[in-house]
Amino acid sequence: MNGLALLRKFKVPQNGWTAETIRFPAHFKELRLSWTANALSSQGMEKFVDEHLPIIRENNPQIKYRLDRTFVDCDPFLFCLFNWERKRKYRCTWFHESKILALVQEMSIGGDFIKGKNRRVAVRLPRGQELWDIESKGHDVFKVYSKWKGDPPSPSDITSKQHPHYIDRPVIKGSKKKTFQFQED
Repeated sequence: MNGLALLRKFKVPQNGWTAETIRFPAHFKELRLSWTANALSSQGMEKFVDEHLPIIRENNPQIKYRLDRTFVDCDPFLFCLFNWERKRKYRCTWFHESKILALVQEMSIGGDFIKGKNRRVAVRLPRGQELWDIESKGHDVFKVYSKWKGDPPSPSDITSKQHPHYIDRPVIKGSKKKTFQFQED
């Protein structure tokens, strides 16, 4: 084997086996792939759909898949939809199929390989859907008070603690800033 063939062998991406290991999280809902048929800029997407997508679909039947193949010249896109309409979108022009596989793998772990506060797709509910315990300290927000105070409570009434998005959140008191003080010897 000559030196150039050896160099090409090691430059070829080696992530094809990861298609079998991809498992999407519970908050992942839909994977959309769009590309132009027979376009040079979409060759990687077509190879990905032929080689890797059947394996991913077999291992993740709970996910909705949408394939948009068009004959109008446009850029190929990878679009991922998560819970509460959270989404990630990637333009995949001139991408190799292994690069698209790496993007799908990135979505399967939550949105980004890099760990950070705002990097991944949020799993937490939107603030309007949560019910915190500190919001119902003095009263139960689901309790309807009768003008006749002696009415017995109905057993079918829901309480704040039974709410599906109830979050037990402790009260955070005001933080006291610590100032740096020199120690005298």
